[in-house]
Amino acid sequence: MFPIALMNGLVMGAIYALAALGVSLVVGIMNVINFAHGELYILAGYFSYLFADALHMNFVVAMILAVALVFLLGLLVEYLLIRPTYGNEMYSLILTFILSIVLQNAYLLIFGPYPNKPPNWVSGSTTVFGLFAYGNQRLAALVVGAALITLVFLIIKKTWFGRIIRATSLDREMAELNGVNTTRLNMLSFGLGCALAAAAGVILSPVFPVTPTGGVPVALTAFVVVVLGGMGSLWGCVVGGLILGMVENFGAAFISTGYKHVFNFIILILVLLTRPAGLFGRKEA
Repeated sequence: MFPIALMNGLVMGAIYALAALGVSLVVGIMNVINFAHGELYILAGYFSYLFADALHMNFVVAMILAVALVFLLGLLVEYLLIRPTYGNEMYSLILTFILSIVLQNAYLLIFGPYPNKPPNWVSGSTTVFGLFAYGNQRLAALVVGAALITLVFLIIKKTWFGRIIRATSLDREMAELNGVNTTRLNMLSFGLGCALAAAAGVILSPVFPVTPTGGVPVALTAFVVVVLGGMGSLWGCVVGGLILGMVENFGAAFISTGYKHVFNFIILILVLLTRPAGLFGRKEA
C-alpha cells in the first residue's frame, strides 16, 4: 500500500503544482484571485472529451486544442471582466466567483450531472521498481505534468517574456517606466494562468472523469498550494503541490478517504503557524 500511495501522491502532486502555478502567476502579476480557475480546469477536460471521444481526434491534438481554446477564453475573460476592475481587486474576485457559478451551471445544462471521461492515452500497466503494477495512464500523466512544469520554469527563468514577468511582479511602476506594456502583459499572464489550469485538466481527466462541480476541490487545493509554498514562489508551488499530493494520498490510504482534503488544511495550518509567509515566501519588511 505504501508504494502505491507514494506514486499516487507524486501524480496528484504534479497536477496540483501545475494548477497552482497558474494561480501564482495571475496573483503575482495582476493581484487577482480567479475563482473560476477550477472551472477552466473542468472546461479543458470537457473539451478533450468532446474532441477525442465524440470527434475521434488524436488525443495529442485534442489536448493541445483544448488548452488553446481555454487560453483564448482566458484572454477574453481578462478583456471583458477583469480589465474594467483594475484597481479594485474585490470586484474582480466577485466577477470571477459569478463566472464560476455560471460555468458550473452551463456544464450541468450541456453535459448533465454524469462524469465524462476522455479515452486513455495509453493502456495497460508497468511494474514499478519490481514491486507492483501501476497504470500506464497515471505514469503518463506524471511524465507530462513534470515536463510542463519544467517548461514553465524555463519560460519564466530563461526567456525575455519570463524576465518581464519577474520584473513586473517585483515593481510594476518601474517596469512601466522601462517600456513594458503591462496591460498586454496582464492579458497574456491571465491567459497563461488559465492555460496551466487547462493543462492540468486535460492531463488528469482520463484518470478522474470531469463533472460540473469537479473544479471546486481542484481550485481550493491550488489556492492552498500557493499559500503553503509562499505567494509568488514557483518552487513553493512545486514543493507545496507535492506535499499536499503526498499527504492527501497517504491519509486516504492509511486513515480514511473521507478526510483527504481535511489533511491538506491541517498541513497548511501547521506550516503557517511556524512560517506565516509559507515555505518559500518572503517576509515583508
